[in-house]
Amino acid sequence: MSSGRDQYIEGYDGFKVLQLPFRQGSDSDHSFSMYFYLPDEKDGLDNLVKKMTSTPGFVDNHIPSSEVEVCQFRIPKFKIELGFEATKAFNELKLVDEMKISLYKKAWVQINEDGAEAFSYSFICAEDDDVCMCLPTIDFVADHPFLFFD
Repeated sequence: MSSGRDQYIEGYDGFKVLQLPFRQGSDSDHSFSMYFYLPDEKDGLDNLVKKMTSTPGFVDNHIPSSEVEVCQFRIPKFKIELGFEATKAFNELKLVDEMKISLYKKAWVQINEDGAEAFSYSFICAEDDDVCMCLPTIDFVADHPFLFFD
C-alpha cells in the first residue's frame, strides 16, 4: 500500500515511527491509532524490540506529534485474525446464578490498497432460556497503513 498524503511520522535515533489515526466512528469520546516502528537497519528489529520492552514509557515517549510530507511511503498488505471461545473462563467468574453463558469473540485487522480496516465481534448466549445476543461492536476504518501490536 502507498499514499501521497502527509503522515504522522517522526524520526528518532535508530528508528522511525508512523502513527495512523483511525477514522472516528459513532464513539466520539475515544480515538484510536496504530503504529509502525521501523528500525533504520534492516536487521535492527530485535534491538528495537529489546529497547521498547526494557525502557519504561518508551512507546508513550515516541509518538509522532505532527503530520509531515512524505516522499516514499510503502506498507505491505496483510490480514491478522483472532477468534476465541471464553465460555469456561466466563462461567468460572460466577457472575450469573444458575445460568450457563456461552461467550465468543472474533477480531481482525486488514491492510490493503483501500486502507486499514479493523472489526471486532462479541456473541453471548444464555443457555437456560435460549436467549442469544450480539454485544455492541465498533467498526473503524483507516485509509493509511499501520503498525499492529499483538
